[in-house]
Amino acid sequence: MTVMVIWFSWRRKQKWKRRHNSVALNETGAGFGIETISGDSSLVMFTFEEIKKATKNFSRENIIGKGGYGNVYKGILEDGSEVALKRFKNCSAAGDATFAHEVEVIASINHVNLVPFRGYCTATVPMEGHQRIIVCDLMQNGSLYDHLFGSEVTKLSWPIRQKIAIGVARGLAYLHYGAQPAIIHRDVKASNILLDDTFEPKLADFGLAKFTPDDFSHMSTRVAGTLGYVAPEYALYGQLTERSDVYGFGVVLLELLSSKQAVISINDHHTLLLTDWAWSLVEEGRLFDVIDENVLELGPPEVMEKYVLLAILSCHSQLYARPTMDQIVRILETDIPVH
Repeated sequence: MTVMVIWFSWRRKQKWKRRHNSVALNETGAGFGIETISGDSSLVMFTFEEIKKATKNFSRENIIGKGGYGNVYKGILEDGSEVALKRFKNCSAAGDATFAHEVEVIASINHVNLVPFRGYCTATVPMEGHQRIIVCDLMQNGSLYDHLFGSEVTKLSWPIRQKIAIGVARGLAYLHYGAQPAIIHRDVKASNILLDDTFEPKLADFGLAKFTPDDFSHMSTRVAGTLGYVAPEYALYGQLTERSDVYGFGVVLLELLSSKQAVISINDHHTLLLTDWAWSLVEEGRLFDVIDENVLELGPPEVMEKYVLLAILSCHSQLYARPTMDQIVRILETDIPVH
């Protein structure tokens, strides 16, 4: 059964590669043609005044997220709908055409586990300089990071954590194999996984990592990602493939299982990667020590073992030792074992 799954996935991928020349939003900023996306985009081009009004002139009270790219604000549009507005730092008008073009393309990709785009704004204003802003639907339950480690820490039961893991896997598999051309997320992490009012996960920032200003990159001017979630081959050599996202998914799955962050602080002086910590436990035969015993409604031992092994395999240091995202979805949704 496992051989058949691998063969089917290989054949499907070969067919896909023959149809498309690019597997991601490329590093150069050349982008891809909007004509390759099926369906129409209903993006709204907001004016800067509309954005200011929605955010109460970018009030500090409306900030709901911060990152190397800039701030995320909660806003209310004129029709009363609540939105999240990502405001990029250090922008210039030179790249606006590429930015707008690719936002249009990304917004045309629809999936239940991807954050829906509402619109965007590009403008040059006195005193404040050039502006790039993306408007998305507001997710009422914030991010996965909020619930695991942030100000809104909650006791997420295992069924909810399992639902989040499966939803994230489906969203990434769609980006890799359902979108045409394929999109590599490049920054899969807990804070980029948003949760709606039913805790259905929605991947945010897919395809937008390259718009992070170089001066605020977590890794280097070449790599867009966050320490602890970035695959070794991408961090060290800039080698980017779909399996770079698989590594990030594996780290998120470990976070869901262990309730520990991607980078663990030890005695305020030393740090340890969650992946190294988990690998060492599994190598010692202490697989179940990876799991947070305080998580409510844990599944049967064979299910929990399967999830730990899948997480470990997904963040394997060797690129081709990791499964693909469509293989991961099948493993999570069926009784296929993890070897």
